[in-house]
Amino acid sequence: MSKITNEDFLRGIAENDYTVLELIYKKSLPEVTKYVKKNSGTFEDAKDVFQEGILVVYNKVKEDKLRLTTSFHYYLYSVCKKIWLKKLKKRKGKEVSFESDEEYSYIETFDEDFIKTRKWILFNKKFNSLSEECRKVLKMMFNGRSSKEIAREMGYTEEYAKRKKYKCKLALTTLIKKSSEYNNLKK
Repeated sequence: MSKITNEDFLRGIAENDYTVLELIYKKSLPEVTKYVKKNSGTFEDAKDVFQEGILVVYNKVKEDKLRLTTSFHYYLYSVCKKIWLKKLKKRKGKEVSFESDEEYSYIETFDEDFIKTRKWILFNKKFNSLSEECRKVLKMMFNGRSSKEIAREMGYTEEYAKRKKYKCKLALTTLIKKSSEYNNLKK
């Protein structure tokens, strides 16, 4: 790819394109890391913020709510900056530790973090293709709600809520595993 446009980056995120995501990581993650570490964060914080930023962009692209008026990388950096500032606000008053070897861990963990982000994008893509009812049931389950609570909220019997959770998890797993993207992530 010679000259990549904003649209190429957005399409690459939407389609979980390895080449485009790798470019985004190589260009944007170091800048986000630098900002987070300058502002009381660690390398781990920066990776988390970066992944959240990619997911924010992914969701906006999927909802067709993103029109860039600046470069893609600057937009992603701005999203990550806002995420970090919100985290700092929540963290206010807590002590933050710094490890001296964090400076050198970037290269070692790049591939692992990159794969993790691609997995999250694939998960979100397949999760969003489920029925609204399944998404609601799984969200409650992911948030630690019991079958009894899900049954009450959804108007099910507790037994049906258990079956529904199982069927929705199975549907999501099947969608993910049948995806060519999933097979590429396993290699």
